[in-house]
This record gives sequence, C-alpha cells and structure tokens, in this order.
Amino acid sequence: MSKKPELKDLPGVGPKLEEKLRSAGVKTVLNMSRAKADKLAEKVEGLSESGAAKLIKAAQGLIPEAAPKKAEKKPEKKAAPKKEAPKKAEPKKKKAVPKKKPKKAARKKKPKVEVPLRVQNTDQRLLNIAQQKKKHKPRFRHEQAHRWIRVSDSWRKLRGIDSATREKRKGRIAMVSSGYRTPKAVRNLHPSLYVEVRVHRASELEELDPDVHAVRIASTVGFRKRQEIMAAADAKLLRVLNPGRGEEIEEEDLFTDLDLEED
Repeated sequence: MSKKPELKDLPGVGPKLEEKLRSAGVKTVLNMSRAKADKLAEKVEGLSESGAAKLIKAAQGLIPEAAPKKAEKKPEKKAAPKKEAPKKAEPKKKKAVPKKKPKKAARKKKPKVEVPLRVQNTDQRLLNIAQQKKKHKPRFRHEQAHRWIRVSDSWRKLRGIDSATREKRKGRIAMVSSGYRTPKAVRNLHPSLYVEVRVHRASELEELDPDVHAVRIASTVGFRKRQEIMAAADAKLLRVLNPGRGEEIEEEDLFTDLDLEED
C-alpha cells in the first residue's frame, strides 16, 4: 500500500511554510491541488503567485489521476409484458396553425428641409464663437461720462501720457481693443445670417444675390433715390432692412386737393 502524500513532500515546502499553509486552511495535498494560485498567495505571507502555482502543480502530480472504476451492473432480465386490451382509436387532433405576427407599421419618413444658401455658407463654429464673445463684451463709454452731464456716452480715444485708463489700471473702464472683435468671416452678418450691404444707388444692386445679401439703404440717400432703390430691390427679390415709411403725398398733389375742396 502506497504512502499517502503530505505537504512536506512538495518541493520547496519546509516546516515554516507548512505551518503557514496549515494556518491558511491548506492541510493536505488534496486541498493544495484544488486551491487557486492568486487566493493562496493572498492568504500565505511571503508566498508569490508564481510560487503558489508551482506548489499547486506539484500537488496535482502527487495525486493519482485515475480512480478505480465501479463495477458495472449486469442488466436484469425483464419480465414478459402482459397482454393489454386493445385501445380505442383516438380522434386525430388538428394541427395548430401558427398565428401570423402583425406587421410593424412603417415609419413615416420626415420630409427633408432645404437648408438656405446663407446658412450653408456660414461656418456655425465661428458663429458660436462670435455669440459667446458678444455676451462678454463690455459697454464702451467715454472715460468721464459717468461724472459729467456734458460728456456724451460715445467712446473717444484716450489721450495723455498720465491717463490711468489708457494704462489699463485696475478699476478703470474697459478700453476698445482688437481682442473684443468677432471672427472676420461672420463679422458683418445680420442676425438673420444675410450679408448686410450698404447701398447708395440702384445700380449697386446688380451684383447682389437675394439668397445671400440683404440691402441697407444709406442714411444720406434722399426720398426719390430711395424709391428707385426699393423698386429695383423688389424686382430682384432682395430684402431691404430699412424700408422706411410708405409713399408720401407730394406737395403738388396736396395743393391740388386743397384747391378742389375750396371750389
């Protein structure tokens, strides 16, 4: 009869390591063969995971692989079956027809929205940058506007070598500088994303595109020339941002109407 293997039979296991293994719950070689390397390394102090794996492999080699097979049972002789009375024929069952699953309703495709040309030509990233810069842009005022009534709020360039505002000292008003400017590509855009064009005469409308440009009539343009520009803009389907009031009654028509009333 072969001797039962013990922990001290494993290679590299001395009395100290044997005590540590027993305190960790590994008391036999069979327990060692069923252990896991990572958990065994955590429980036993001074034992690495690779060392634990070697011990487990050595323990599995000491245990006999094949166990004696159990004796096979001989098949018992079955008794002769008793004759049963003939069964009545059962009615055939109808095969169940599988129910058809209802078809899912087809999703309606959303109609494609045409993106205007002015939106396609605008870089949305630059537009977002411009909007964020405008939020943090301060109000530029004249340096002494808050002190004197006679000084207007409109910005004026600062002069003088001793000006604390020009030197950008703490507590002074903000100065106009290039750092507050928005990106050049979206600088002159109207909020409707049209490119705003200042016009002085009707001939300046010839090269403008109604899908991209919008017209702003200059403030120095008179009434007659304004009407010419409005008519030319309507013919080209151009938007006018400052159309002004409708047609006014001319002086000659006004006097003729007064003469008729007197008669």
